[in-house]
Amino acid sequence: GTCLHDDSKVEKSLRSLKDKNKKLEEGGPVYSPTVDHTIVRRTIGQRVLDEVKHYYHGFRLLWIDTTIAGRMLWQVLNGHPLSRRERRQFLRTCADVFRLLPFLVFIIVPFMEFLLPVALKLFPNMLPSTFETQSKKEERLKTELRVKLEMAKFLQDTVEEIALRNKAAKGNVTEEFSTFFQKIRDSGERPSNEQIIRFSKLFEDELTLDNLTRPQLVALCRLLELQSIGTNNFLRFQLIMKLRAIRADDKLIAEEGVDTLSVNELQAACRVRGMRALGVTEERLREQLQQWLELHLNQHIPTSLLLLSRAMFLPDTLSPADQLKTTLQNLPDIVAKEAQVKVAEMELSQVDNKTKLEATLQEEAAIRQDNKDRELERLADAAERTEFSLSNGDMAKHSETLRDTAPVLEGIKGEEITKEEIDMLSDACTQLKEQKKLLTLEKEELEDLKDDVQEYSEDLKEIKKELSKTGQEKAVQESKASQRLSKRVNRMIGRIGKIITELEQDKVVLDGQMDRPSTPPIGENLISINELITVMRQIQNIPEHKLQSIADALDDNKDGKIDIDDVIKLVELIDKEDIDINTSQVAEIMVMLQKEEKLQEKEKAQKEQAAKLNN
Repeated sequence: GTCLHDDSKVEKSLRSLKDKNKKLEEGGPVYSPTVDHTIVRRTIGQRVLDEVKHYYHGFRLLWIDTTIAGRMLWQVLNGHPLSRRERRQFLRTCADVFRLLPFLVFIIVPFMEFLLPVALKLFPNMLPSTFETQSKKEERLKTELRVKLEMAKFLQDTVEEIALRNKAAKGNVTEEFSTFFQKIRDSGERPSNEQIIRFSKLFEDELTLDNLTRPQLVALCRLLELQSIGTNNFLRFQLIMKLRAIRADDKLIAEEGVDTLSVNELQAACRVRGMRALGVTEERLREQLQQWLELHLNQHIPTSLLLLSRAMFLPDTLSPADQLKTTLQNLPDIVAKEAQVKVAEMELSQVDNKTKLEATLQEEAAIRQDNKDRELERLADAAERTEFSLSNGDMAKHSETLRDTAPVLEGIKGEEITKEEIDMLSDACTQLKEQKKLLTLEKEELEDLKDDVQEYSEDLKEIKKELSKTGQEKAVQESKASQRLSKRVNRMIGRIGKIITELEQDKVVLDGQMDRPSTPPIGENLISINELITVMRQIQNIPEHKLQSIADALDDNKDGKIDIDDVIKLVELIDKEDIDINTSQVAEIMVMLQKEEKLQEKEKAQKEQAAKLNN
């Protein structure tokens, strides 16, 4: 869905092009790089050397990408889900391989589709097997549906990674970015506001959060009144969930207008965004919220930067641009390297293989470190449990250990939910889906995928249009690999649609209701909380009060009904990151998912309205 993800690269490139053309039309200054334009003639020897270097780094990049992608594919086949960060790295490496060797699309993708049944036999853990279906055929179709959906989504993301290449653009954008960053870091010279705003857009939330230092993560958690104890991984997960909630909230507030908020709502909104909320006039509250929305929604400054600048407690008198400048000064170097790769992609100029290689290797090292942290946390958890069961007989000893850990726990509101309980929740959802033969989530994912594909082709057309204004449309082309992949994705979408239809026909035959409308009744995926509890009881022996508190966390509006698809999304989020979580955090994530859905419905309605008007 549109509100969950950052905008795709294609959208960003389109935005940056539109900005440029608008400035040209208005006759304002267009940010042309301030790089020295005396062209140095390279000797033949130098040219040969440069080419050799280019290919050397290209081959190294290809080799490293292939090993990383291979390792991650093996992980997926063996049933270990990729974390959010690993999926991004997998995407980046696959996109690179296709970018460097476009003909592989013809070999790898059909091969993957063809070998699916074999892979599923060889690697039975690849999909969680809670399918207790009546027929083998249904099971086969369901498995194919899940895998095809995941594959098609992944390939569509890859298409957007490598969409365009510009034959004419020379890599001066990266140089400009380097000089900009140098200016900010070392020299006293201040870049223009425009440059600050323009380059700030590159420091996307996930990339920034993934590479912040521990003290920075803790400062952000404190600012947002989140728990600040836990592994870096856990702090990051909390922050990313919070940022998603803020993003959805921002869009909803912008729709209704800041003026419609009461003073209490204003204070709450400012507090959530790390801004002063008490002892401030109502006017000032509105102003600062308005400014936040302007920077986030209109200037597309990432929320993480806005919050970091608040966490530094800079004086109120600083202009937004200066606050951002100070924030960028304090970011770790690795974030700057990632942003440098981003800027070249966004401006459609060629990315230097060496920069890309360095960024990939840095990210790989970080992922390894993350996985080490997770392993340590797992061991600590296990040790705690053994200790707990040993000291259970001797309660006195146990109360000693409890007293020790008390201060750690005081920041946590709500009860902890263990990983086993999350697994059990996941099984319960799968069983309920089976019983009710629900395909609502799959349909929603298919719709989202179709929307993505549609948006992508519209964006491409618009980019062509914008480029033709400056006569560059010949230079920029859709890359071969992404054209080929697009065809594949469209074929897969057709196949996925067919599978869903086939499964639904089986369902109708089984239900013996032939006259049912083909669209699912609204709210088909709503189940009563008691149903869920009953299924959970059957799966595993869990104390009643714990079941009740999990159920309460899931049902935030207390109407006794929950959306099973939301619960599945929640479980996936927690599963991927492999973290411990408590009931109050679960409740917050559910609220966030509902907000995002509300937004999606609004956006859909607006799109349909616009389409009607156009016709």
